[in-house]
Amino acid sequence: MNLNRRKLISWLGLGWLTSFFPSTLTGCSDEKSPIASSPIAPPETLAATPSNNFKAIGAIAQLDKDGQLVADKVGVVRDPQKPSSLLAVNLTCTHQGCAVQWKSDQKQYVCPCHGAKFAANGAVLEGPAKKSLPRYAAKIEKGQVLVSS
Repeated sequence: MNLNRRKLISWLGLGWLTSFFPSTLTGCSDEKSPIASSPIAPPETLAATPSNNFKAIGAIAQLDKDGQLVADKVGVVRDPQKPSSLLAVNLTCTHQGCAVQWKSDQKQYVCPCHGAKFAANGAVLEGPAKKSLPRYAAKIEKGQVLVSS
């Protein structure tokens, strides 16, 4: 086999690139990263319940005190347009899966990773997210906030 210097270097480069590629993919799937979770998957505990079943996630007194309730990646706030109603959304940003945070002074959810903004009902107010946050039915019963998927 006639192997000149240029061919040897190109083969070594190709070998290096080939061995580097799998480790790059592995680095993208870190389980601790919020990006690794599915951005639109419903919370496991709520999704496991039939659609007519509701799960208690907290007391209405706690919601009124804190301005929000958070459980199983679901956030519940009072509707800014109709305070007697509740709005429940999945807190996973639909852009890249980061956990959004409720900003009560702005009456919106904000993604700390890329700045996407969502209304209290999950609608996109500002990108880069293009999809709304998934919504859930929410109600008050016997002083408890109940959420269904």
